[in-house]
Amino acid sequence: VPIKSLETLKTVRIGDVAEVGLGRELRTGAGSVAGREEVIGSTFMLTGENSRAVSNRIALRLKQIEKDLPPGNKIQVLYNRSDLVNATLKTVQHNLLFGAVLVIIILLLLIGSTRAAFITAVTIPLSLLFSFIVMRHFGISGNLMSLGALDFGIIVDGAIIVLDNCVRVISDRSRALNRALTKNEIQTAVFEAAVEIRKAAGFGELVIVAVFLPIFALVGVEGKMFRPMAAVFSIAVTSALVLSFTTVPALASFLMLGQASDREPWLMRKASKYYEPLLQWCLSHRKLVIGGATGLVIIGIFLFTRLGGEFLPQLDEGSNNFEIYRPAEISADQSIELEKISEKVALEFSEVANAFSILGTAEIASDPMGINQADLYIMYKNKKDWPLFNGRIRSKNEVAEAIKHKLETEVPAQKQLLSQPIQMRFNELLEGTKADVTVKVFGDDLDELTEVSRKIADTIKKIKGAADVDVEVRGKSPMLKIYPKTEALNKLGVSTNEVLEAVSTALAGEETGYLYEGVRRYPIVVRLNENERADLNALKNLPVGIATNATVPLSKAATLKFENAYGSISREQSKRRAAVMINIRGRDTESFVNEAKKAVETNIKMPVGYFVEWGGNFRNLEEARSRLFLLTPIALILVLMMIYAAFGSLTETLLIFSGVPLALVGGVVALILRGLPFSISAGVGFIALSGIAVLNGVVLVNYYNQLQAKGISGVALVTQGALVRLRPVLMTALVDVFGFLPMMLSASEGAEVQRPLATVVVGGVISSTILTLLVLPVIYKIFESKIRRPIAN
Repeated sequence: VPIKSLETLKTVRIGDVAEVGLGRELRTGAGSVAGREEVIGSTFMLTGENSRAVSNRIALRLKQIEKDLPPGNKIQVLYNRSDLVNATLKTVQHNLLFGAVLVIIILLLLIGSTRAAFITAVTIPLSLLFSFIVMRHFGISGNLMSLGALDFGIIVDGAIIVLDNCVRVISDRSRALNRALTKNEIQTAVFEAAVEIRKAAGFGELVIVAVFLPIFALVGVEGKMFRPMAAVFSIAVTSALVLSFTTVPALASFLMLGQASDREPWLMRKASKYYEPLLQWCLSHRKLVIGGATGLVIIGIFLFTRLGGEFLPQLDEGSNNFEIYRPAEISADQSIELEKISEKVALEFSEVANAFSILGTAEIASDPMGINQADLYIMYKNKKDWPLFNGRIRSKNEVAEAIKHKLETEVPAQKQLLSQPIQMRFNELLEGTKADVTVKVFGDDLDELTEVSRKIADTIKKIKGAADVDVEVRGKSPMLKIYPKTEALNKLGVSTNEVLEAVSTALAGEETGYLYEGVRRYPIVVRLNENERADLNALKNLPVGIATNATVPLSKAATLKFENAYGSISREQSKRRAAVMINIRGRDTESFVNEAKKAVETNIKMPVGYFVEWGGNFRNLEEARSRLFLLTPIALILVLMMIYAAFGSLTETLLIFSGVPLALVGGVVALILRGLPFSISAGVGFIALSGIAVLNGVVLVNYYNQLQAKGISGVALVTQGALVRLRPVLMTALVDVFGFLPMMLSASEGAEVQRPLATVVVGGVISSTILTLLVLPVIYKIFESKIRRPIAN
């Protein structure tokens, strides 16, 4: 090139053909607190970590970070999971301590000896300490579930039976000698009493442990929740069993007085006074008693079929979450403004401490949502700071419903599902939607899916208990679609990829390098500016390369037009799906879903190739209950085998096992009286109850066999045995009942999960005790001739 021509050449810079400046990424989400847009961050816990320990470590680290922030910036903790954990642990601690106090009081009232009550009570802290050691060794954390089923009454059952027999033997020998026993005589009496009762006490406790073994076979969510409970319960009862035959006899030999008590405790005198004539009446009316017991079992089975069902009782988390849905075509700015208004509406309630929202999708898309979706979190003040409303303090559910109603009336163009933070995430992890129950509609055509799901939603809204019903698909929104002109491109010799890549670069942008600022790296992105991206005419004139130094406008290579389209498409089982999300309040899940299924099948005709699947808590309930119905017979068969191994008699095995059906009847009646449906928590309670119900039967039948071996028979055998074993039977039953009573009546955080289990055990223990004391002696008398023991020399 001649020098004069080179002088006319000009360097083309990027700034000559483009605007260069700092930009921002396309907005896909936002966060706001109390009506102001803020930056919200979330921390994620590694699998297997302890949530309380992680939360505490994060809180300490945040305090360190805050010191280095620029002036005017601060860190505010919006939600701390450890608050709920601490609240539930406080509930467990209160129930355990209160239960322990009640157990000790019952021991004092029935034994009448402070020394004996002290010896028995020592079993509680020792077994608990041993349990904590084993829990730490195996990495089992102390939480609502692992510690929630511990009952100090069951823990001391073995010690009660051993110590009661020690007290009886010492008293009998002191009366026979007409003097107080010496230390050596006391030790001998304690040793012989412990050996004599070893089968009843030791075997009864082992049965309780054995019935929990099938729970270890639970899988899924129920396995995660109840296996730690079964493990800790088994550890505690096993340690108590060891203490019953080591520590308890040792302390008794040193601390017990060697003389007979002048009188039995007042409570036992009253119990014996009313029990003996009642027992005589039962022995005189055997057919009526047996028929009545059989009738109660039949009624219990019928009532069980009438119980509703739910997967797990809903834990009150102390806060609420509103899953908010807006029209799919809404812009980011509009959605953010509506979210700010929603937060201000929630803060108008005096019970609310704070309100914050996460809208759309964050930079790390751990919870991908459209810009039209948001999670509104409501944090409440301490209950003691709540104002009076119509002369009383409203419940949390009442406040949440009032907030929901005000949002519906004052904030337009949005719908909300009421839930709780952990509950909502739990549902989403299990079923992919954030509602308690989900009706999934599968098919090929999205318009048809939307229409069917809306019909299902309209049908379900009419059913009692349907609090929130909404369709997951939020409708269509205008979308720019670009269709390459295939014939024109073929004539030009250009592939469709050339067109699509040009459009992608212009609208979405393409990274071409990085800008470094110290150790920070920022992407350099080439794209059209915001005004031109929003201008259809500008897009039509976008140059598309067809050859070297040759371009054509995009309008010549493609057709551009706006069409209404779905913003997101969900797929499962290789098919498209829509979902109807349902939150149930004021009714159990099982009865609601059964009624809803019938209504949907009756009123809605599914197109060919389309089908419905019910998910959420209902499916979890069905799967878990099917496992329980398989595991419970295994537990009962295991109990039968253990009883037979101990007594070697099929008749005695069935006699002792007869306590189980009537115990289960008591559990069912207790659930009905408390207005509780069947749940997996109650199911675990029934399994535990089957072991507890056997214990007192073993104690009574074992003593009957001892009397029979001494040559006693007939009514004298049954009456004497029942009166002698009245105190240990009453003590074990009452300490079991009062040990679980705080769990059954508690209204604190976390009590919802414990309540069904405790209710089943309390009701079942009461009914099984009645059987042991009234019906079992009658049955034993009938079958006495078939139970022959060699008479002792």
